[in-house]
Amino acid sequence: MSAFMDRSYRIAPAGTGVLCDAVVDREDNAALADALALRREQIGRQGIDSADAVLELRALMTLDDLLGVIRETGPDATLTVTRDQARLLCEIAGAYVAERDVDSYQAPEERDRIARLRSLAGPLMDLCCEFAAAEDEARKQLLAV
Repeated sequence: MSAFMDRSYRIAPAGTGVLCDAVVDREDNAALADALALRREQIGRQGIDSADAVLELRALMTLDDLLGVIRETGPDATLTVTRDQARLLCEIAGAYVAERDVDSYQAPEERDRIARLRSLAGPLMDLCCEFAAAEDEARKQLLAV
């Protein structure tokens, strides 16, 4: 089963929003971590001269920390993300594939990473789309109370 295919949604503690719990295996986790690292490196090269760059870097570091924790948990660990984090993972994975998938020689490890990130595109997009429905459902449940 591909990462992010086994997922569920729940209301965050204190009713502050919706969270998604998704199963991610170690190889997909590592590929996502590499994509996050590339984006952090790009931000570093461009310079951290704006509040937006600092906020993006912090968001990337938070996601990387989450991935690091579940990487140590086990082979099929559950990752809990917010809607913004899911969107960021989707964007970062897509950008990595678009930038790195070239016709010239790529090491087998890089080809595998690109293939993994490409296979995550659909499930990550589905996850992002489902968040809207999950948030609507949560709003309805809160209003019904």
